[in-house]
Amino acid sequence: MNRISTSMLFDRGINSMLERQSAVSKAQMQISTGKRILTPKDDPPGAAYILDLRTTITQVQQYQDNGVRAQARLELQEAALKGVDDLMPRIMELAIQGQSDTYSAAARQAIAQELRQINDELMALANTRDSDGEYIFAGYDADTIPFSNPADGVFAYGGDMGSRTLRISATRQVQDRENGFDVFMNLKTAAGGRRNIFETVHGIIAGMEADAPNSAFMDDLQLAQEHIVSVRARGGARLNTIDEQRNINEDFTLTMQKALSETEDLDIVEAISRFEQDLIALQAAQQTFNMVQGLSLFNYL
Repeated sequence: MNRISTSMLFDRGINSMLERQSAVSKAQMQISTGKRILTPKDDPPGAAYILDLRTTITQVQQYQDNGVRAQARLELQEAALKGVDDLMPRIMELAIQGQSDTYSAAARQAIAQELRQINDELMALANTRDSDGEYIFAGYDADTIPFSNPADGVFAYGGDMGSRTLRISATRQVQDRENGFDVFMNLKTAAGGRRNIFETVHGIIAGMEADAPNSAFMDDLQLAQEHIVSVRARGGARLNTIDEQRNINEDFTLTMQKALSETEDLDIVEAISRFEQDLIALQAAQQTFNMVQGLSLFNYL
């Protein structure tokens, strides 16, 4: 007959209570957090899946944040270009008026003066800055003022040719602004050359000041306006792309969050039932241990 020593019974009682206490503590923690998996060892595959889901959700949120930034920049670009577009009809109107034989040299001087003010407004719009103080038409060199007028009739571009992009999904990027060289400087002329929009307006101004208006600049002005309209259309298309991708990202995030909830969230009703069972088992183990402590070695001989 095998004999069981008091020390063995004591150790078994201690181990049983520790196991039950651990189960009760785990159940309490699960109920308090509402999470089924507290540590990776609770469910290694589930824990790995949760990590992947959270990483994916975080990445998609970054894409959403990028979309918000890109949208803000494109909306600011649109506001600036709309301002430019709104000035073009007045420039054309003044240019047409100045062509009339009924206008005197003094009247054309007055037109030239207004056109100079409008050209200054055009440059101010081209030098628009965002809320971070960055010049939106300076390309990557956003801290440098892109457009300047160092001498009468001379207009310079100080930005670069880059066009910045932001990723709005794992497979999709969007250009969040145009560089000023492409928008304002490198415009086609009716003669097949290239000229910036400020020089085109200045050409009209020079003709008015010389009392010899040049209709060729009016054709170039029309091309410049068409170019601005096309740039605005590109910006609008990008805004639509951002909006479309935002909806896709939101749907994808909801799917990931649902999968995350199904994997890590606790069934509260089942957990409370298990907690009550573990608590009863712990109390029974404690009672058994107390009984063992009251026995002497002779009870097991």
